[in-house]
Amino acid sequence: MNWDTAAFRFINIELGADALAPVMKALSSPGFFAPIILIAILWMVFKDGGRGRWTVLALILVILAGDQLSSHVLKPLVNRPRPCRPEVGIEGVKTHGARCSSRGSFPSSHATNIAATMLILAWRYRRMTLVAILIAFAVGYSRIYLGVHYPADVLGGWAIGGGLGFGFSRGLRWRHRRFNTA
Repeated sequence: MNWDTAAFRFINIELGADALAPVMKALSSPGFFAPIILIAILWMVFKDGGRGRWTVLALILVILAGDQLSSHVLKPLVNRPRPCRPEVGIEGVKTHGARCSSRGSFPSSHATNIAATMLILAWRYRRMTLVAILIAFAVGYSRIYLGVHYPADVLGGWAIGGGLGFGFSRGLRWRHRRFNTA
């Protein structure tokens, strides 16, 4: 058994207590964050001026880029089955009722998108760095806990999202310096 499968089995099967399932499902659900996202967007657009509006634009673009890259380019290219799929043969996988997609497992699109957005937010709003790291970790961990991704899928998603977030943050920084605006 390789490290990835062993780590998956430990997190999902050994640590996967049913009591935490509602929390993990919530962390994996985009709807869970919807009210917070809406409030943050409204604040950035109306209270943080040009800086906030450019940040919102960067967040929209990085999510579109991350989702396209992870879901429509890399998943079909790598074609790794998810650990929750019966054909993989891992006995005792706990999905806790989460849907097990037949789409590829690598990379985790959730991890890609959350890493990219949290990196941009942490760069733009430095006081939010620890919260951003904790959110990115919790979302990635929830994907393993729910049995839909291996740890390497999440680590790969974080790396890809981190690269995209860094690139978009550099773009925002360049724009700020070039035009001396927020």
